[in-house]
Amino acid sequence: MEKPFRKMFFSIALVSGFAWQPFQSHGQTSVDKNLKISSSGQLEITPSKSSSSEDFNWYSGKWKIQNKKLKTRLSNSNDWTTFDATDEVHSILNGTAFMNSYKSAVDGKPFEGLSLTLFNAKTKLWSIYWADSQSGVMDGAPVVGSFDGPVGTFYSKDIYNGKPILVKAQWDITNPDKAVWSQAFSADNGKTWEWNWHMYEERLAGDIGPARRKLLNADPSIPIPALTFDANGELKLTASATSSPRDFDFLVGRWKMYHRRLNKRLENCQDWTEFESTDENFRILGDVGNTDTYYTTEMPGPDGTRGSGKPFEGVTVRLFDTKTKLWSLYWVASSVGTLDPPTVGSFENNIGHFFCKDTYKGKAVIVLFRWDVRDKDNPVWSQAFTADKGKTWEWNWYNVSERIK
Repeated sequence: MEKPFRKMFFSIALVSGFAWQPFQSHGQTSVDKNLKISSSGQLEITPSKSSSSEDFNWYSGKWKIQNKKLKTRLSNSNDWTTFDATDEVHSILNGTAFMNSYKSAVDGKPFEGLSLTLFNAKTKLWSIYWADSQSGVMDGAPVVGSFDGPVGTFYSKDIYNGKPILVKAQWDITNPDKAVWSQAFSADNGKTWEWNWHMYEERLAGDIGPARRKLLNADPSIPIPALTFDANGELKLTASATSSPRDFDFLVGRWKMYHRRLNKRLENCQDWTEFESTDENFRILGDVGNTDTYYTTEMPGPDGTRGSGKPFEGVTVRLFDTKTKLWSLYWVASSVGTLDPPTVGSFENNIGHFFCKDTYKGKAVIVLFRWDVRDKDNPVWSQAFTADKGKTWEWNWYNVSERIK
């Protein structure tokens, strides 16, 4: 029996809706400008001029998939089968790699696949590896290639029914929220290709998506204020000239929040987890205070493990000191039930910086909260730690809020 998911997870082409539209008809001659085959039969794959480690930044998220698969390959067949699947993709290695979990059913039995999408900074080529629950092994040869504009093309050598073949896979991300994966085989060293698989993907409603994901990074144009300390080593904080008890009024209301959180802190970790939450915010204490209740069932574990599905709630209390004109931001989470030390600071030009001394895993740190409210309908909160009194900072959590209408 043919291995049903061999080399099947590596390329997408855009269509409107989900009409079945292969890239090429069976047997059509194809010119592959970035592929050459050496005299010894080795593939020589050249990256496009625009190939970049950011080419897959759109990929993270949750997807629903409609598949169309040719039942018999390289036999001039036109007999196709269709089925559904889901996919969840996570950014790893500081956004230069991706891991996904593909789930479907084969012959009525659960099937899972995993791909690793890795960027080689020296060659500027992407390599995409595949493993599945049927075999339990990683395919020996990844498909390798790059993007040229919105289309990425990737190649490998393989064996099909005992015969050597070339495998080609493509992505077209003209619309990164609706895409189609396609795969082709060639038995004549790339003179002709037969397309045998198409996966029509659609990003699930509520997914973070590429536009929001761009906000879930530290904005290099915003400097972190220099820290100063008194004779006892305590932070010296001074309010901005414009600090006001109404600075957090933009938060009043109900929000959906999209998060990107570093899996391990202060350990040179490059892996992040994305999840969602909701939040409801109110003014309190005659408008010199502000509070909200935060809720999610997707809170990652301490080391980035996926959310358990158990309810998690947090409460923030923000208080404006009318004498110092500084805000103090207090946080308590249902998982611990104790009040964290407040971060203290103020806003200037719609950017708020708030600091406190704390400990993390027994290590003395200073915590920074930043609120970027230049777009009050999509405010961005970020958190960073420093273990060297502000010489270096590690950003470890971002969220962007979207008002619930």
